Amino acid sequence: MADREPSAHRRTLNDALGVDTTGFMDLEDPSYAYMFGFLQADGHLEQGVGQKGKLSVEINVRDIEILRRFQQLTPYKSSISERIRSTNFAKAHHSATWTVCALEARTVLNARGLPYGRKSKDVAPPHGQFSHRDYLRGVIDADGSVGYTS
Repeated sequence: MADREPSAHRRTLNDALGVDTTGFMDLEDPSYAYMFGFLQADGHLEQGVGQKGKLSVEINVRDIEILRRFQQLTPYKSSISERIRSTNFAKAHHSATWTVCALEARTVLNARGLPYGRKSKDVAPPHGQFSHRDYLRGVIDADGSVGYTS
């Protein structure tokens, strides 16, 4: 499960491939704080069987640049795909989805406060130091409003 630390083999493989994962999700960095707020609002962290799972974010294709920026910030393999589907709001909604499957990335995000599965009652600002303004901007950009439920 994603609760376990990534293996030393994976860290060695990342080193061999030239993947620098230090600093990933340093929430004092404005870019990561924004990204984390956005992921808390619009992202979905899915836990699969064993070590399988994924992080995904689906947004309107007109905002695909946000996903491309997230992909650049993330030192793990990820993909962006597009689809057109019928929704409650439109017969042909064109969306883009960013997906990350790396266990190490999911472990870091979960430890920072992005819960697995449904999250509406579990999401809270991260503990410790973080760029408050950028975090909040990410939450608002993703959801369009800030509120709470009783």
